[in-house]
Amino acid sequence: MRTLVKNGLVITFIHEGYHSIKMKYADVLIEDGLFADIKEEIHDPDAKIIDAEGKWVLPGFVDVGSSCAASVLCNGLIPDYSRARWQGSMIHGRVLPMLEIAAQLLNDADKRAIVRWALRQALDSGVTTLAELTHPAFGRFVKEEAQSLGLRCFVAEEATANGYPYAEHSGLYQNPGLAGGRFQPGEGLYSVETTSQDMYAAARAADGLMVRAAYCEYEKQFSRMTFGVSPVGKLQQEGVLCDRTIVVGGYDTDFFDRERLRTAGATVAMSAVTAMQDGVPFPVVTNLRQDINTCLGTGYYGMNMLDEMRQAAFAGKLDSNASQFQASDAFYAATIAGAQGLHRKLGRIEPGFCADLLVVDPCCLAPHNYPLIELVYRGQCRDIALRMVDGRVCEHDCAQMRQEAERAQAAAEKVWHEAQKFIL
Repeated sequence: MRTLVKNGLVITFIHEGYHSIKMKYADVLIEDGLFADIKEEIHDPDAKIIDAEGKWVLPGFVDVGSSCAASVLCNGLIPDYSRARWQGSMIHGRVLPMLEIAAQLLNDADKRAIVRWALRQALDSGVTTLAELTHPAFGRFVKEEAQSLGLRCFVAEEATANGYPYAEHSGLYQNPGLAGGRFQPGEGLYSVETTSQDMYAAARAADGLMVRAAYCEYEKQFSRMTFGVSPVGKLQQEGVLCDRTIVVGGYDTDFFDRERLRTAGATVAMSAVTAMQDGVPFPVVTNLRQDINTCLGTGYYGMNMLDEMRQAAFAGKLDSNASQFQASDAFYAATIAGAQGLHRKLGRIEPGFCADLLVVDPCCLAPHNYPLIELVYRGQCRDIALRMVDGRVCEHDCAQMRQEAERAQAAAEKVWHEAQKFIL
C-alpha cells in the first residue's frame, strides 16, 4: 500500500551534515515502509492521502540510551536531590537502588505497565526509534510493548558480573566482585565497575555494543584506582571501543578520552536533561569539535525528546556560545546522529530511508517565522498531530493514555513504598 502526505512544509536534512537543513513545500510518497519520492507535486490516485496543508512534516526522532523503567520510577525523585552524597551521581543514589527494588518487588503486569507508560510518553513526544539500555528485569517488556505501540526499538539488556553495584543508605558504595558474569550478542554492558574479562572477551565478538561510561565522578575514580585508566581508556584497552560502540553518558571525558572515541569512530549518546539534573556539564560542542558523533537520548529522567532537544540547545550554549550550537544542531542530534550511531537509514525524509515522520500542527506556536527554531524551543507534544513508523500511523488515544498512566502510578507507588525503608 502507498501513502501520500500532501501539501506540508517538509523539514529535513539534505545530507549527513550539520546546517544542511532543507525546507520546502512538497508531497511525500511512502511505499513498503520507505520514502519513495519527494516532489512539489505528486499524483497517485491509488495512494491513501494524508493532507498536511498548513503543517510541518519532519523525520521521527531517534532516542539513543533511553531507560524506560528508571524514567518512570525516578520521576520527581531526582531534581532536588542533594548532590553532596553519592559523589553527585543520581544513578548510584537513587536510580539503581530503585530499579533493583522494582525488579524484585513487581510482578510482570506492574513492570509492563511502567514500561508501556514510558514508551507512550516517548511516542507522544515524536520518538519513532529507541535504543534502550535497560535493567534485565524490564528488557522483555520493553520489546513487547514497543512492538504493540508500533515503535521501532532496539533493546540492550545490561550485563554485569555478579549483579549491579548498589549504594547503602549510609553512603558507602559497594561493588560486587568482577568474577564470572556473562555477555550475549544484543546485550549491553552496565559499566567498567562490573565487567569481567570474560564479558569483555564476549563483547569483542559482538556486532555492536551499548555501554555506560564516563557518566559520573565515582566511576572515573573507581576506574583510575582499579585499572589505572579512565573508563573510556579501559574500554579501549579491552578492545570494545569501535565504530559499532555507543557510549551512553560520556559527560566526564578529557581530551585524550575524546581522541580515543574519535579514532575508534564510536558514538556518544547524552541526555541534556539528565546532565542538568545531575548538575554536570553537557559537553556536546566539545565533542563535536573533536569530530565525535554525538546524539541525544532521554536517559533516566523522563522520555520526552522535545524536552531533550530544547535543553540540549540551551546547555550547548553553556559549552560554547550561542552561535555554535543552535536549534538545527539539536534537531540533528535527535535524528541523523542517532541514526548514524545505530547504522540505520533513519532520521531523514529521503528516498530509500525508513518512512518515520511527524506531522506538526503549528497553530499553538503562532506567530512563527522560523519553523524549526520554534519547534525546538517551544514545541509541545500536543503540537504533533500525527506520528508514523515504517509508513504506519501510530494511534494516539488520549483516554487509553489516561488508563495507562493510572496503572503506571499504582505500580510505581509499590516501589516507592518499599524504597521509603532504604533510600527515600
